[in-house]
Amino acid sequence: SMVPQTFPQRNDLDLYGLMTPAKEVGGDLYDFEIIDNQLYFCLGDVSGKGVPASLFMTQAIRLFRAMAKERRKPSDIANRMNNELSENNDNGMFVTMFIGEADLTTGHLYYCNAGHNPPLLDGEFIDVQPNAPIGLWPEHDFEGEELDSISGKLLFIYTDGLNEAENLAQEQYGEDRLQQTLQQMKSYTARQVVEAFSQSVEAHRNGTSPNDDLTMLAIRCL
Repeated sequence: SMVPQTFPQRNDLDLYGLMTPAKEVGGDLYDFEIIDNQLYFCLGDVSGKGVPASLFMTQAIRLFRAMAKERRKPSDIANRMNNELSENNDNGMFVTMFIGEADLTTGHLYYCNAGHNPPLLDGEFIDVQPNAPIGLWPEHDFEGEELDSISGKLLFIYTDGLNEAENLAQEQYGEDRLQQTLQQMKSYTARQVVEAFSQSVEAHRNGTSPNDDLTMLAIRCL
C-alpha cells in the first residue's frame, strides 16, 4: 500500500507502475510526485527480502516524497536520502535507486542512478554513472546527469526481478530478451508495456516461484 495504486490521467503524461513482491511483503519500491509541470519519480530495490527490506523501503519512500516536495534535483535527493539512511544503519542495508525529474513541458530529464540497473529509453539502454547504492556510505557524493528531451519516447525502469527471473533450468530472462521485447512495444501505452512484461516473465518462469520482487515503471512524456 506504500506504492501508488492510481496513476495520473493527463494529456501530457502516460505513466504506469507495478510492484509484485516475491513474498508477502517486499523491498522494491516506486513512487512519483507531480508538482506544477515537473514529474519527480523513483524506482528502487532494497537489499534483502521480507519485513526488514519492507521497513527500509518505507523509510526510503517517505524520504523521497519529502525531498521531491522541496523540488530538489535527483542527485541532491540521493545525497540527502543517503545521509539519512546510512545513519545508525547497523545492519548495512541499502537501496539501489533510479531517481528522475522530467519537465512535462519540454521533456528535459534530470536523473541520478544510485547503483541501479540502467533504464531503457525507446528500447535502448541509457548510459548512466553507476554511483553507489543509497545507505552504505555517509557523505557519499552522488553524480547527477541529464537528457535534453525524452518527449514522445518510452522510459522503462525495472528491478532485477525482471532480467534475473529464472525458469526451472535456472535460465535467466536476461537483458537481451528484455531489450528485444521492449523494442517491439514502442507504440504500447505505459500500462500495456508493464502488463506485457508481467505476462512474458510469468511465461518464462513456467511455474517456478519468483526468486525476487519484480517492479516496473513505464513513463512517456507526451
